[in-house]
Amino acid sequence: MRKLPTILFASVVLAGLVLLGLGLVELGSTAVFLATAEQTDARFAGAVARSGGNHGGTFLYPTFQFLTRDGQAVTFTSSSGATGQPYSDGERVRIAYDPHRPENARLLSFLTLWIAPVLLCAAGLLLAGGAVLVRAGLARQRRGRA
Repeated sequence: MRKLPTILFASVVLAGLVLLGLGLVELGSTAVFLATAEQTDARFAGAVARSGGNHGGTFLYPTFQFLTRDGQAVTFTSSSGATGQPYSDGERVRIAYDPHRPENARLLSFLTLWIAPVLLCAAGLLLAGGAVLVRAGLARQRRGRA
């Protein structure tokens, strides 16, 4: 019977460390992208509607157009969608793009750049750290009763 709590503890800590690792990889990937990316203004050019999600509704993924440093016109669709359209026609936003693959562009916003790494790291730290703290508290409680 003593094995079950140990297995459960190890599983939760391992899951937390995996999430933390994934978050750190995402964090590094975003940092490398930003370090090598060019920045420019892009113009909102409409949205791509895709159905799905838990509620079965339609998500709108904004599409933007911009010119690269060498004058190449590029259109890209954001990977972040919403049920409502947050941009007006022609609205300008700041973006970063890979100069070698300009179609690899991202909005310069916290949500687009940092939400995935922050949430993954936070979840990993909460799981792993929480499991360690609970186990330490239970061990201290057992020692106090003995």
